[in-house]
Amino acid sequence: MSQGVDASVFYRLISTFGHTAAQTKSSYPDLPRIPECKMKNILTLLVFLSLLTGCRDKASDIRSDHFDLIPLADGVYACIHKLGGQAICNVGIIDNGTETIIFDSFLSPEAAKELPPLAERLGLSPIRYVINSHAHNDHIRGNQVFSPDTDIISTSKTAELIAKWEPEEIAAEKNYAPVEYARADSMLKAFSGDTSSLEFQNLRLLHPYFATLARSHTDVQTRLPNVFVNDTKSLDGPMRKVQLLTRGAGHTESDLVLYLPDEHILFSGDLIFNGMHPYLADGDPEKLMEWLGYLETLEVRTIVPGHGSVGDARLITNIKTYLYDLEGIVQQLHKKGTPPDQAGEIPIPPVFRDWWLDRFFTSNIRFLYSRMAAPD
Repeated sequence: MSQGVDASVFYRLISTFGHTAAQTKSSYPDLPRIPECKMKNILTLLVFLSLLTGCRDKASDIRSDHFDLIPLADGVYACIHKLGGQAICNVGIIDNGTETIIFDSFLSPEAAKELPPLAERLGLSPIRYVINSHAHNDHIRGNQVFSPDTDIISTSKTAELIAKWEPEEIAAEKNYAPVEYARADSMLKAFSGDTSSLEFQNLRLLHPYFATLARSHTDVQTRLPNVFVNDTKSLDGPMRKVQLLTRGAGHTESDLVLYLPDEHILFSGDLIFNGMHPYLADGDPEKLMEWLGYLETLEVRTIVPGHGSVGDARLITNIKTYLYDLEGIVQQLHKKGTPPDQAGEIPIPPVFRDWWLDRFFTSNIRFLYSRMAAPD
């Protein structure tokens, strides 16, 4: 078990606490009796909280320019993109007791380079697997920093898409990304408004994004997945159960999530965004809705989304509401006979107006409208 406490010690601690409680009862028979099952639950919780406190103490000493490290359970962490950093997506770190699993690998190899020494500093098991939840560049380009004996896991379709998209995207980025970076840099330096505004925060997000893309043609050496999951796969260890789950298309043509059934933690990739407009145009909205319905059947209490802060199961509902509302907007546009070139001109509904990545709203409306207008 990581953090210097192995599983046998954990259970010995529970056993010792239980034995002490029994002795106390015999010595003081007038004390109110706590049922044995409740006592075990209380003691387990106390030990877990003690271990998690140790987790938080170690995490509190770790600083990164690219992400914030959030402890979720003993040996389970979320690396949440830090505004101004080059992580861009969120990453999960999961120790199963003998092996550590990295869920997604950031956009920037520079950010990803921090993950192996971070796992070592946290006292985790050796990194054995890196999961690519889908083929978008911000979730896969850190693959290259991990040792050759680390397996990269994805669905077979995701591996195909990475092999197809990456050469095309890197070649295109060489030309357009420096231009976009210069534009974002100029706008950021010239900004004189409210620095707490959504406009400014979006600039702080896009500035390092385009800076990273502008170097992709020199920095990125595409590393493809070599192990494939096309249904479910268990990466269980003595410390916890780890499940990889896929149901095909959703956010992209193929998506993969990681679920910890005992801790009720879900690493969702871009099937779920938190407080940000999701990007729909590379996926299938109907299949995405089916995915979200499936995720609701899991007992999830904590969700690490692909983008945005850690949340609970309400994040699933939020994305479903977003899809329902955009579908309703598009249906109204279609009913009115709105020309396709005007489909993206409507304002963002108030409920989503504070969400980041607002540029995706327009592209999502146009994408959904084109699907509705296309002949069967």
